[in-house]
Formats: sequence, C-alpha cells, structure tokens
Amino acid sequence: SPKHVLVLGGARGWHHDSIPAGMAAVYNWGRATHLWDTEMRTEFSLVNGRGGQPMTAGFQPVGLRDFDAIVVVSATGDWGLDAAQKAALLDFVRAGGGLVAIHGGVDANAGWKDYVEMVGGVFVSHPFNNHAWPLFPFPLRTENRDTPMTSFLPARWIRQDELYVVKNFSRADSEVLLSMDGERLDMTRIPEQLPPDRDVPVAWIRQYGQGRVFASTIGHAKEAFDDPDVARMYTEAIRWALRLSGDDARPRPALTGPRPGGPTTNGR
Repeated sequence: SPKHVLVLGGARGWHHDSIPAGMAAVYNWGRATHLWDTEMRTEFSLVNGRGGQPMTAGFQPVGLRDFDAIVVVSATGDWGLDAAQKAALLDFVRAGGGLVAIHGGVDANAGWKDYVEMVGGVFVSHPFNNHAWPLFPFPLRTENRDTPMTSFLPARWIRQDELYVVKNFSRADSEVLLSMDGERLDMTRIPEQLPPDRDVPVAWIRQYGQGRVFASTIGHAKEAFDDPDVARMYTEAIRWALRLSGDDARPRPALTGPRPGGPTTNGR
C-alpha cells in the first residue's frame, strides 16, 4: 500500500509564490509513482504526537504517527509550534520518519536550534540574487552521483535559481550531493557573505536518529517544479526519505580543488 506524506507549505516568513506549485508537484509525483498519498496543509495542527490508529473511512490523519515522511515546501519563518509539537516533530524523524526540506524549508525556524540541527543548516543570505536579478545561472558540481537523487545529473551543470548560503552546516554531519562550483563562480566580490572556505552546499542528506533527511535550496520559482531534473531529484529524495531506495547518508570531505577567493578545501 502507498506511504503517507505530509506536505507543509505554510509560510510564516517570506512567502514564495512557488509554494502551490511545489505542494501540487509532491502530490502529482506520488500519484504518478503510486508510492505515496499526499496530505497538504498550510497550517501546523498535524504536527503533534497523535495518530497511528486504524482508519475505516478513508485517510483521516490526526497527527504525525499517521505519516511516513514530511515534505516542507518553502514554509519559511517561525512556525509557532509549542513545546509538545516541537518534541513530536523531532521524535517523528528520530524514530525513522523521513524529512525533505525544499528551498525555503531551509529558511524555517531559525531560532529553533533543534530544527536547524535536524535539517543540517539554515538560510543566512542569497548574495548572488537580488530583486533585479531574482534568478541567477549557478554553476554546480554534483559531488556524489551514487545516490538515486543524483545518478542522472552531470558532474558539472548550470541551474537557474535563487540558491542560499547556509550557516550551521558541517560536512562532518551531512553528505553533500550538490554544491556551488567555486572554480566557475566569482565569489571574490562578496567575501563577507560567504563561508571562509567558499564551500556552499546546494543539496545534502543526513541521518537524524533513525530518520533520513534531504535538503536542497533549489526551487525558488514555480517553474522549477516543471524542470524534469528537479522533479526527478525531489521525487527520488522523497523515495529515499521513505526508505524505498538508496543507502543511509555517509558524510565525506569536500571535493579537493581551488575555490577562487578562498583556500583549497579538503573538508570542514
């Protein structure tokens, strides 16, 4: 029988107009693959520790125990969860639930240390993008092509998007799948907005207890979800988070190579 995925798209900070497209995309990917059914919410009442009881009148979820994974579609800002809700979310993932953070899902709950730790990092800026140039052609490196989320991507490619610089991120805890290509991207004009080593992850996976976490800053504009590569990456990310494919995350050092404006990097 299909898994159950809870999609959270309730922005409490910056509202992305791509949220409806992203939420609908998760629903459609589940229908197309027959792997999961989707419950979509723009509020957070289902983030609680209830659920798990038999249902006889269709799917009537009451809490996180009724789901197998959560997908956060640019639900930015402070969600306003109480202590019990926060504990329920952390316990859900620790116990083996999946979590996928799409774009602004990395810009959520910045003041909640445990959420930031679970996701693996938090938005700090997008210095390559501004209101006059909302989408920027980023050169990317696929650091690991041995996962279902990246096996179809070239080693180096261009992604037109608004990509984040994140803080509170460590390669010792997360396996980077995609990163900005410092050899082809001028990082010298904004050094104060970048990590000292110019190491900017774009997609990564990590373990949180028994749960699998995937996060990527790709997906600012609604057109992103029409891109076949983006659609496949996130579809595979949900499958991976549901433990239907792939292996657990294995943190590894950065790819060795010069990063303009910064030192050669062998790890963080």
